[in-house]
Amino acid sequence: MKILPSSITPHKLNSLLQIQKKAEFLPPLSIGEVVEAKIMEKSHSGKALILLKNHKVMADSELVLRKGEKVAVRVAQLHPRVILQIIQNKISQNSRMMDSLRFYRSNPKALFEFFIEGIDRFNLKNLGELATYLGEKDIKNIQSILKSLIFSKESLKNPFFLRDYVYKLGYLMEKELGEALQKKSNRAMNVSNASQNLKGLLLSISDRLKSMLETRNLPALERLAGFISSSLKIIDSHQVINYMFQEYEGKYMFEIPLLFPENMGLAEIFVKFRDQDSKGKDGQGKKRVLFLLDMDVLGDIVVDTKIETKKIDCVLKCEDKNVCDFIRPFLGELGERLKALGYGVECLKCVTENYNLKTKGELEFQNLFTRESVDILA
Repeated sequence: MKILPSSITPHKLNSLLQIQKKAEFLPPLSIGEVVEAKIMEKSHSGKALILLKNHKVMADSELVLRKGEKVAVRVAQLHPRVILQIIQNKISQNSRMMDSLRFYRSNPKALFEFFIEGIDRFNLKNLGELATYLGEKDIKNIQSILKSLIFSKESLKNPFFLRDYVYKLGYLMEKELGEALQKKSNRAMNVSNASQNLKGLLLSISDRLKSMLETRNLPALERLAGFISSSLKIIDSHQVINYMFQEYEGKYMFEIPLLFPENMGLAEIFVKFRDQDSKGKDGQGKKRVLFLLDMDVLGDIVVDTKIETKKIDCVLKCEDKNVCDFIRPFLGELGERLKALGYGVECLKCVTENYNLKTKGELEFQNLFTRESVDILA
């Protein structure tokens, strides 16, 4: 699994814009000149309409571009085709990544709140006629994905919930788009498939809202556009967190809402690969999975799990002895489920331990939050 933040272009992509018109039909350009290009429209076929010196021109590109994005380009070639090379500004990308890190730190439960509010926002009944203009199919898909990302009793039947969570949320979208754009055949279909996740659907709805807001001044449109914009910022911040964890510490962090019969809870799940080389071996290496569970009824619970070649060592830690007594009878069933999945259970117990869940979570982020800069590795 390889997570890329949206601010970083996958290194396999060609960072060029190739203009379809000849130089004589374009505004005056010279080799080496640096100009600003604004993305006016984009398509799934690798084409983009750009604004160059107040002239609209069509360009071919393998880059993942967003409507409204402004990029600095250098004129690399004028004949036989005009080629513009996007300037990779490492300092700017560092700054964007650190901004995402600070944003996450100041809003640690923002993703959880987005899930809860999003289910209500993307309700066909609540959207009314607006749903027709935005695309009922996409609205239904967003609603369905949001519900599937919340861990419930039904989720227990899906042994691949965590894997599906990563794909459906859109953490791997940039990686998959990069791979899709490299393929010669069925490029449009591959790009479309790579965008069928929560992040991709939100970007599509955002583009439609921007077009509608150009001709209509409706408060409901502005509120929804603002919500989607902040939601994408939240997802991007989590993507950056996971990119940095992945590159520097060999681990990932997933924030998952928990649904109980009468209330909601929150789980922060840290997956730590003790052996960096084990990351690409389909989970056969050593790993540690730390669950930090924040639940209204049971209070704070830590689940510390170590996995090595299909053997599991798991300890549940509760602050309240009564909660521990409540959990213990369920451990037998949990052990049987793990054995049914092919795991050997070496240790499975629940103990009482005094700790501060917030402090324990902050310790996982300690190295990340003390960084003053980021090396762009992708």
